[in-house]
Amino acid sequence: MQEFLTIRHFSQEAQYIELLNVLQTHDIPYLTEEYRQRIDPISMVTLAPEFIVKVQAHHFSKVSELMNELAAQAVLHASDEHYLFDFKDEELFDILASPDEWSAFDYQLARRILGERGIEIDAKMLDLLKKSRLQELAQPEEKQTNSLWVAYFFAILGGVVGIFMGWHMLTARKTLPNGQRIYMYQASDRRHGRWIMALGLVMLVIWLLSKPLGGSLF
Repeated sequence: MQEFLTIRHFSQEAQYIELLNVLQTHDIPYLTEEYRQRIDPISMVTLAPEFIVKVQAHHFSKVSELMNELAAQAVLHASDEHYLFDFKDEELFDILASPDEWSAFDYQLARRILGERGIEIDAKMLDLLKKSRLQELAQPEEKQTNSLWVAYFFAILGGVVGIFMGWHMLTARKTLPNGQRIYMYQASDRRHGRWIMALGLVMLVIWLLSKPLGGSLF
């Protein structure tokens, strides 16, 4: 069975419920996570609620399409006082170029406002923008030189921190807007992650064996 991946985060429950209604209407399986009362563990400040919706990867495109259709109807009644009406043309274009960073409503409203300003963005252009954005997001993180040094340091100490850092570097993935899952780090960094895990495990065993004799690697 395919795993369920996060497709949207919401801070407003109304938008969350709206998406659930769409998924139920179209018989799309989903999972949810609700965090109604959240407190930052460091500052102890109360955080806004968070509502998470997860669907299977092969449903990502369909769900995005349904959300855009819903938003396209909603923007017809959007008030001219909406903050996007104060955006410059290039700022609105940036919304169309990075739809994953904005709501479906903002995406459709940006398209409407540009159209009203005489700048028509056709379906072909939108498709090119989405493909370009996917290629951009699919790029792995920059080489993790500093993090590698830190991970090796902790691995040599034989601590679980180094082992965890190596495991994270080896296995971490990110989900693209189309549901595709790709490795977060470059192949060379993932190889280092494997070596860091192995080194950390070996050093941990050595430390555990030497501890009864009074030895310590810390």
